[in-house]
Amino acid sequence: MNNDLFIREKLAKWGSNTAKGGFKNENDIVAKFNNWRKDKDARKWLKLMNYALKEIERVKAVKIHGYKTDVQIQITIYMKEAISAENLSVKLVSNPQGFNQVDKRRIDRYVELWNIPSGIANALKLFTGEISPDKNIKLKDKRRMLLSEMSIGVRDRILQFLEQIRF
Repeated sequence: MNNDLFIREKLAKWGSNTAKGGFKNENDIVAKFNNWRKDKDARKWLKLMNYALKEIERVKAVKIHGYKTDVQIQITIYMKEAISAENLSVKLVSNPQGFNQVDKRRIDRYVELWNIPSGIANALKLFTGEISPDKNIKLKDKRRMLLSEMSIGVRDRILQFLEQIRF
């Protein structure tokens, strides 16, 4: 067998296993949320999403196909006749550092969704590499600017904005 073919087959198998692991992960998340009264992780996640557990009457999680969202969690709040929907994109962490892509949307899409101020949007575009940083600045990666390479003032404004819109 030629070496290139061998490598392609190994990569295809690795990719297939990664995808299968991701689908299993989605199923696990759905099951955890559907068993939220007993599942410690689901209860912790709901708290992190700023839900008061005592106010929740019902949680229903479903897998969604064909959209960026992998799992939708519908939360019914007791006595308020309100149903809140949370859309999650579930990603399998597949490298030792634990970093993984979360979303491919452009920052301008988030500007529309969350009314992000232009200064913060520009800083996030520098971070994602949507706009190129100044070539005269020494950066770890010349294609983008890490948050740690931005001024403290810019970082503070980003963090304050994210804290303000956190659900």
